[in-house]
Amino acid sequence: MFDLFAWLCLCAAVPLAVLTLISNGPQATWQALSHMSLTGFVCVLCLGGISTSIAYWLWGRLLRDHPAAQVVPFALLVPFVGSAASSIVFGERFGPLRLAGMVTVIGGIAVMLLSKRPKALPKVA
Repeated sequence: MFDLFAWLCLCAAVPLAVLTLISNGPQATWQALSHMSLTGFVCVLCLGGISTSIAYWLWGRLLRDHPAAQVVPFALLVPFVGSAASSIVFGERFGPLRLAGMVTVIGGIAVMLLSKRPKALPKVA
């Protein structure tokens, strides 16, 4: 799984670099890269390299050890983790409609994971 992640990073970097050069222009792109602060570089390294690598490694381990039907619903929780982090770090507050949507999605995931699945019938030869 980690090999796939490495190739995905490499394959995505080239088109994204070309798209950046086309949309911003080479001078603005070089200006942004050459004047990046140390804090910005460390953030890119940590978010892009370390945390993404750990997340894909964990995802691969989960898919190896458990059926995909049990693991994949947790991918729906990614926006909620980001929202929770934003709320903790930046003090962002959510309105009742957004909170109701979050509760609805989390409730749907709970129903999906906690419901009894019908057992498969044995195959007759």
